[in-house]
Amino acid sequence: MSPLDDQELISRLKKKDEAALEALIAQYETKVFGLAVRFTGNHQDAEEILQDVFWTIFEKIDTFRGESKFSSWIYRIATNVALMKLRKRPKIREIPLEEELGPAMTEDGMIAEPVVDWSRLADEELDRKELDHRIEGAIGLLPLDYRSVFVLRDVEGLSAEETSRILRISIAALKSRLHRARLFLRKQLADYTQVPQSSLEADQVGMKKDEPHA
Repeated sequence: MSPLDDQELISRLKKKDEAALEALIAQYETKVFGLAVRFTGNHQDAEEILQDVFWTIFEKIDTFRGESKFSSWIYRIATNVALMKLRKRPKIREIPLEEELGPAMTEDGMIAEPVVDWSRLADEELDRKELDHRIEGAIGLLPLDYRSVFVLRDVEGLSAEETSRILRISIAALKSRLHRARLFLRKQLADYTQVPQSSLEADQVGMKKDEPHA
């Protein structure tokens, strides 16, 4: 099946064209599934989220007004469905990032002390698959508000504006949460790799964006 452009896809979905639903799934399944896996860390949950997302899109397509990109609207639905599933899980103690990160914060919500930039570690220091596994595990430890920002911005590569619209938070709140999430993940990996104190540097650049893993 040839890909449809978003306008044609939306038009046909509003007519409840089931072939358009199949086209929608073909075009967005990989992205939605990958997002769901990164939120939940569980392929079975991600499969359920995938089904719920496309059913919701098909049922609520008339509510799409074109005020944002169609892909952003899909991401919003996928994020909401994933978060709803996560909130139904048995309660576990989330790590308070303020306690975990420790260093004093500046007035704009940034860490005032230098941290390990684990993304600059030499490739030979850590097996890539093991690193990916450690990253996924660390993402799963993030409180949901921070995980949402990190996954959408640093993993999926959405802009700050798109992410703030999807999560309905301010740019300032987004930047603060993303900064803390990055620091938390770096700390988790710095502890794992036992990087010496001499390699510490200020957090002046964002985390290096890895290729998404489905």
